[in-house]
Amino acid sequence: MDRILILGASGLAGKALLKELNNKYDVYGTYNSNKIVSINPIYFNISEVYKIIDILNTVKPLNIVYCLRGDFDCQIELINELVKYLKPSNGKLYFCSTANVFDGDTTTPHKKNEEPIAESDYGKFKIECEKILKKGLGDNSIIFRLPMIWGKNSPRLNSLVTALNNNEKVYVYTNLYINNNTDVMLAKQVSYIIENDLKGIFHLGSSEVINYYEFVKKVITKFGYNHTKFNEEELPNDKYYLAVLPNDEDLPKEFNFSNENIIFYLTS
Repeated sequence: MDRILILGASGLAGKALLKELNNKYDVYGTYNSNKIVSINPIYFNISEVYKIIDILNTVKPLNIVYCLRGDFDCQIELINELVKYLKPSNGKLYFCSTANVFDGDTTTPHKKNEEPIAESDYGKFKIECEKILKKGLGDNSIIFRLPMIWGKNSPRLNSLVTALNNNEKVYVYTNLYINNNTDVMLAKQVSYIIENDLKGIFHLGSSEVINYYEFVKKVITKFGYNHTKFNEEELPNDKYYLAVLPNDEDLPKEFNFSNENIIFYLTS
């Protein structure tokens, strides 16, 4: 059974991936502040990059899934160490990137064949990571560009429900246009990509764009709240797009979904 190491297995996406992959592979997962419930949990602090070498030499993973957050400089150092480890064994790194690699052009949604252009430090950092992996591992670096991720127990949804229960204002951007995904669907997509040894860049989100304000209002309505107070804000430009649209041919039809599917899942 192939051995997989999930870096950042205590986060929203990491926990879902751990659960999805655990029945198919010999899976190990790292955590920092929130210990994971797992057969093979490993403590790892991104500020102590040098300790990854001992973890890699102990676990000996053939594949690494990267879901970590933290200091950018530490992550760059870590990614270079992962490249050094994986390259001699022809191992693969599955890297969670972001829609923000396109936040230098928010006039339109973006497809995977477009050249990233970022304005934010976060977007520029993720572009740098993608470049390091492509240069160091070639086709063995598989990139997942992710939109807004939701889950039934996600911080984003929990924060929304807390505001509703406390009759507080819900903060929304009225001119932000996004696509979305859920932690569960993302885990299934990644599992399929690993299992079928697919290569390249994947935009893993809903098939269409939705206004963020409208999305949140639909979630709230489905929850049964009818008198919500909103704090409405605007981003630059008439329409501010932060969306990474998938290519329909990249994955089977069962992995194609709409924002309405996400809303139904979150509120059912």
